[in-house]
Amino acid sequence: MSSVSAQSPFGVPWRSALLFLAVVAGFLLLSLTTFDPKVGPAAWVIRIAGTVVWVAFAAYLGYRDIVQKQGNGPQDIDHVPFDRWSWIHTTAGAMLGFWSVPLMLVVAITIGWEFFEKYVPGFGEKETLANRAVDVVGAWVGWVLLALLIAVLEGDSVPFVLPSADAWIRNL
Repeated sequence: MSSVSAQSPFGVPWRSALLFLAVVAGFLLLSLTTFDPKVGPAAWVIRIAGTVVWVAFAAYLGYRDIVQKQGNGPQDIDHVPFDRWSWIHTTAGAMLGFWSVPLMLVVAITIGWEFFEKYVPGFGEKETLANRAVDVVGAWVGWVLLALLIAVLEGDSVPFVLPSADAWIRNL
């Protein structure tokens, strides 16, 4: 067995762990180039606090369910439409919403993530189509709610298609 396909300490094959890091880094880079940096203090508090809470919760669930394989609750989470990971998908969409990442990019990221989960061993390759649909739609709903909140707080438009005029990518 090659060292790249051997099991990593993260509970998935090394190849899966490395692909996970590459995909997350790519999504993060895309998101960072499109977010609106010119927002007020309330929006920054929501962004930073929300991101810290989301990362901590996702890391906790990932460690418990993927690394330790000791998640409580229904163990057959891949065959039900809504499971404990659906909250992570919904709040990931919300997080992208409060960072003002455009909806079209969120659509690409969420669908891309489901392809990642399907084709990379250890991340949900046995999930049903219903579970994938709930994860994607949940992320979109989370995005709409928080993107609207930030837009109202800032008196700005909601970035459905294009990044805000102040986004880094629009100022290159």
